[in-house]
Amino acid sequence: MNKLKKNVVSHCTATAALLLLGLSGCQQAVSEQETRVAPAPLVEAIDPVANPLAAVKARDKQMTLSVDADPNVLRREALALIGDARADDNSQCRVAAFGHKPCGGPAGYVAYSTKDGNEGDILRKIAAYNAAAEAENMRLGRMSDCAVVTEPAVELVGGQCKLVQHSSY
Repeated sequence: MNKLKKNVVSHCTATAALLLLGLSGCQQAVSEQETRVAPAPLVEAIDPVANPLAAVKARDKQMTLSVDADPNVLRREALALIGDARADDNSQCRVAAFGHKPCGGPAGYVAYSTKDGNEGDILRKIAAYNAAAEAENMRLGRMSDCAVVTEPAVELVGGQCKLVQHSSY
């Protein structure tokens, strides 16, 4: 029985090491001015080697706890504030990072308009959504392709601010 326990522990340790090696390749450089702080864990961390059963129970508990800010709700609220992004001229069109990739950086971008004078509200709601999406990615241990999503241009099309999609050849 002792030999089986050692093999399980050894296997778990090796798996964790491989996972960490894989994740280290996904990290993007963070500017010196930007300090990223991981959200506080929802439950106390338990050493899986010392107490594997308690560690599994703690992880299950963490996965079922609700978070303060639901990213799906904040996403819908941000998009509702943006609305149709109506504008009179191109100078009223803006682009903002929208969402968060697990490896860092925005998941995409969204066009919005300053015509109605609610740019501050829109940016605050987008920032709240981005922070909640990042926290959820970290809490759930999500991974992504780590590709950099470049910021698109924005233009006025038919009275609406739209992102300009560049095609690659």
